[in-house]
Amino acid sequence: MSAPRTVSLPGVTHTLPFSPALVWENLVFVSGQVGKDPMTDAFDEDIASQTRQTLSNIKALLEAAGTTLDKTLRMTIYMTDMQNEFAGMNTVFKEFFAGTLPARSTVGISHLAKPGLKIEIDLVAYRD
Repeated sequence: MSAPRTVSLPGVTHTLPFSPALVWENLVFVSGQVGKDPMTDAFDEDIASQTRQTLSNIKALLEAAGTTLDKTLRMTIYMTDMQNEFAGMNTVFKEFFAGTLPARSTVGISHLAKPGLKIEIDLVAYRD
């Protein structure tokens, strides 16, 4: 058995004690990603933009780990306003996922780490 390997985006440094993603054998575990630009920490206010940025961040991490979004097995989506923004999130979700969809849970939460953030997604994917 090989040891887990940390995956980060090139040029992005983290000050918090976690790995953005871990590769272990043929699995990739992506820590919760939010809808902000990883280089600037800037984010738009709307759920569509934040969902698109979150999934783009995840896509980049998966590619750095040697896999793709279509290999996602399981994901959890955390939203601060599910009642009003669930449909908007799902519209963007469909831009990134088609065919066999991952198993998914969506959970309503009161807040995220930074005021104004609306969505966080973590997931498990596999590599061939």
